[in-house]
Amino acid sequence: IFQYLDMPKDVDERETMMSKIFSNFGLLPYEKMFLIPVAYTTENYEKRDPIHYPGYGEFNNNIETEFQISLKKTLSYNLLGLNETFAFGYTQEVWWQFYSESAPFRETNYRPEIWLSLPIHDSLLSDIYLKALKFGFWHESNGMGKPLSREWNQFYMDSIFYNGNLITTLRLWYPDAGEDNEDITDYLGYGHLKLSYIIGKHQFDLTWRNNLRFGGENRGSIEAEWSYPIGQSKSSFWYLKAFNGYGASLVDYNHEQNRIGFGFLFSR
Repeated sequence: IFQYLDMPKDVDERETMMSKIFSNFGLLPYEKMFLIPVAYTTENYEKRDPIHYPGYGEFNNNIETEFQISLKKTLSYNLLGLNETFAFGYTQEVWWQFYSESAPFRETNYRPEIWLSLPIHDSLLSDIYLKALKFGFWHESNGMGKPLSREWNQFYMDSIFYNGNLITTLRLWYPDAGEDNEDITDYLGYGHLKLSYIIGKHQFDLTWRNNLRFGGENRGSIEAEWSYPIGQSKSSFWYLKAFNGYGASLVDYNHEQNRIGFGFLFSR
């Protein structure tokens, strides 16, 4: 299409023109975007208390479809002269009872988010492989009415370490939970540890959450992920995800389950 356009020579004018023509608002992938056509869970949804989980009697299938959409938009860069980035993100994850008779969405989680990321350059901190800090806030809810309503706010800080093929992210958060899930930290704790390791074209991710109550009522979760390019593609991947513990979704924050699913990943 460019051969038919008389594009401006000025770089700023050309970028503005391209944005206008293609409606490019600078949106980029954020968290993983995936489609898992087949995800199996050990949780028996239809046996949940019908008073606290109305409508769950129709969720009689242990196999469902799961997908996630996640995008981000940079709001400013180097505004404070620290090479920092202010950004906004939006993530939506859906658990779909695709193989049930009426194929309803069982649960949808919505998460708008805003954050500041700050790179760490040569300093004592960089000597311990700390490469960036991220300070953010998110609101997450499932958009349901009582008694299925779940929501919480999270103020968090990420410490991002990089060494060779290993990326380590330690997140600490301060929660502000809704009245329908005030005890969410009893199950999800106050942070998580994420390891990402790359071997050739393979990527392995491991995320661990725990309430650190080792003396009793210890709860948490562990999630393992693997991805590998499909053919020669650089944007589509085979994707395997396994989960054990609490908080597979917001409505499941206090229900322990094992899940495993296989599908396609579109950003990693």
